[in-house]
Amino acid sequence: MSNRVVNAEKKEDVPNSFVPNSLLSVRNLTVKRKSKTLLDAVSFKVLQGEYLTIIGANGAGKSTLLKCLDNILTGWTGEILFEGLPIRKIGQRKLARRIAYVQQMVPVFFTFTVRQRVEMGRYPHLQPFSPISETDREIVETSMRSMGILHLADRFVETLSGGEKQKVQLAAALAQQTDVLCLDEPTTYLDYKHQHEISQWLRTFNREQGKTIIEVTHDVNRAVLSGTHVLALNSGKVVFDGKPELLMTQEHLHTIYDIDFQLADHPVLPLRVVLPEMPPEVLPEVPPNRFPLPDKIHQENGIDQDKAINGQS
Repeated sequence: MSNRVVNAEKKEDVPNSFVPNSLLSVRNLTVKRKSKTLLDAVSFKVLQGEYLTIIGANGAGKSTLLKCLDNILTGWTGEILFEGLPIRKIGQRKLARRIAYVQQMVPVFFTFTVRQRVEMGRYPHLQPFSPISETDREIVETSMRSMGILHLADRFVETLSGGEKQKVQLAAALAQQTDVLCLDEPTTYLDYKHQHEISQWLRTFNREQGKTIIEVTHDVNRAVLSGTHVLALNSGKVVFDGKPELLMTQEHLHTIYDIDFQLADHPVLPLRVVLPEMPPEVLPEVPPNRFPLPDKIHQENGIDQDKAINGQS
């Protein structure tokens, strides 16, 4: 579907309750499975161009919420509006032209090349059984190039590393050409390099291309450093909904995770971050001047600092 048609769809009548620039509006969303409540009266809004990060302990309902926003999971009660329209009335193919969903990394059971996997991102724009067009191929090429995997186009997905597979997933989502990217733990199990690369790309998509990002993450630091808006769940209920810098207090974090955190000021940004935890029994008693400056160390040991820097004795 062309951008012109998509823009025309945006002009449909919307309810009076729709907030200008509000892309998604969730009200009293509840999900129950047998006797278990997975989401309990969840309500929040996502504005156009926001980077929403969703955090919470295991089983808090994060992935369930993400699947509801894309209407992958059904059987919920409440209301989810996309640009003022109930998502149940939009239709899944039309919704897939607006919202892309990238799931957690899963085992590959079918043999596809990277190109074939990314081409699947074009499915909402194709008619059933219609061949992929030259325009679609150009979009696929651009998506692979954007994620730095064009050189892997003819490799089989199953032969790639975890980080490379995640880039393929993101390239397929880019090929959908949606306004919204929903990502379920996109950097889990990845090494630092791939985490950094994917984080950089997502920030670029959000800040330079204007895509709205909704990301589930277990990394609190990632949530506050990447996000412009944080939503926290505990046992299916919203326990925090606000700006990242307001999240980083012992009170809020204890409410979310039921443990205490070691927090420190970020060396550059005006917010606090979580420090790695050390067991109390291994914490040494550190005297005030335990870690003197390097020049003081050199002076105390009779070392000429300039020679030390140059590797001379």
